[in-house]
Amino acid sequence: MTYDAETFIRYGHDLDPGLHRQLRGRVPDDALAWVAETVGARVLDQRALAGGTSSAVHLITTAAAPPRDRVVLRRYVLDWVVEEPEIPGNEALALRLLAERAGDADPVPAPTLLASDPDGSVVGVPATVMTAAPGEVEWEPPDRTRWLAALAEMAVRIHRLPLSDELGEWAPYAPGSAEPPPWSRHPQAWLTAYELWAGPRPPSGRVFLHRDFHPGNVLWADDVISGVVDWVSACAGPPEEDIGHCRANLALRHGQDWADEFLTLWQDLSGTRDYHPYWDLTNVVSFDLTQVDARLDAFVAAAAARL
Repeated sequence: MTYDAETFIRYGHDLDPGLHRQLRGRVPDDALAWVAETVGARVLDQRALAGGTSSAVHLITTAAAPPRDRVVLRRYVLDWVVEEPEIPGNEALALRLLAERAGDADPVPAPTLLASDPDGSVVGVPATVMTAAPGEVEWEPPDRTRWLAALAEMAVRIHRLPLSDELGEWAPYAPGSAEPPPWSRHPQAWLTAYELWAGPRPPSGRVFLHRDFHPGNVLWADDVISGVVDWVSACAGPPEEDIGHCRANLALRHGQDWADEFLTLWQDLSGTRDYHPYWDLTNVVSFDLTQVDARLDAFVAAAAARL
């Protein structure tokens, strides 16, 4: 898959050398031994997976029979995990809950959890081993509407999953600043976003949330969705949270019209008529705003204009 320079930076591929060594360096021997013990076969190869900047994620090839021949090892090697010690176990929880619904008529395709070391007692840092979901990320679909409709349908499918008391409660991520980005042409719209974040949220439901739902976490094979990955932030909360996050990412990559078409398709599938701009605006305030981004600026302006 080919990314332009802007997307290459946005999805965590442009790392400083120190962070690159932590996240993309070779997996330590003790972690590889844990993987080998988990799958019951020796490790043949490893490859760092580009994309995230919060954890080290590697594709491990083993001598085991499928599906354990290709597994994903996620290691929480950065200091932020000390402040959020519950996060490493959360993806394991979400994958376990998803596995309980694997026999449903229309299950959510996701990796299978193989092992979890949430406190780092085995390999020194919190870690998770899961099967590698089939397929590839698709950002440039040949059929825009069909692609967006499949994303909208998958969001509805996720939100229909039964809730568990084990899931944490959603809360909007805090803004990195209370000031508009210095490059913005619509500073008042950003101030409106910050005001909404600090105020009450609109009425909504409470569903199973992915919490990082966007095309970069959806895999495709033979023109259908084959897997949804990166369940680290799964929780219980308003469905519009996932929709707003996906809309913002669509607008960043393709523009406002893609985000709006996705919303219309989701509303038709879910039967949800009202969509408050709150969900768009409170999503983007926690984004990395150090890079000039005219599409993000336009997205914020469009949302604020709907109030």
